[in-house]
Amino acid sequence: MSLRKLVLVAAIAVAPACGSVAASPDAASPDAAPRDVKCDSTSDKFLPNASFDLATPAWKQETTPVVAGQSLLCGSSITPADGTLAACMGGRDGQIQSLSQTVALPAGAKTVTLTGQKCITTVDTDAVDNDVLEFELLEATTVIATFGQFSNQDGARDCQFTAFSPLVATLTDDPPEATLRLRATLNTLKTTSFFIDALKLDVTCAAP
Repeated sequence: MSLRKLVLVAAIAVAPACGSVAASPDAASPDAAPRDVKCDSTSDKFLPNASFDLATPAWKQETTPVVAGQSLLCGSSITPADGTLAACMGGRDGQIQSLSQTVALPAGAKTVTLTGQKCITTVDTDAVDNDVLEFELLEATTVIATFGQFSNQDGARDCQFTAFSPLVATLTDDPPEATLRLRATLNTLKTTSFFIDALKLDVTCAAP
């Protein structure tokens, strides 16, 4: 076989077939799915059922230890600030309670602001946070924003609903959905009750 034919055969043997070329690992990925809300959405799009009155979307209730028949929503022991129900947390000693709901977040979300109405009653006058109500935003089980907290030190023997100062938090992640959680941690003495109503969640996005 001539030298020319040998070179031609070798070239054919090493050339890849056009139909078998693998996709480049650097190829662009498909665009992310569109979000359900945008940065200019109204606050009720981010947090529906913000006054706790609707059957759906329901607020998920959890307590440790579990007490049969216990509800963290009420409308008879206090006059709600809005509608017929309010979040009624605390009221017991030695328990952990939580109310949570899924919220939608827009692409580019950077900060979240929570406002609402509070009424806190307590017999605990210690200058220590013995009973605490925290507000957090979670992605699965990871906290991505911590708004702040109230405690027995914010309470009094009697109370009326008043607006609380805006609680502002910076997001550490930007998922399409997150969980807003109200979590009360109660010590074993001197009962405190946390009543929350008429919540509003606003989201600020990164500048384009």
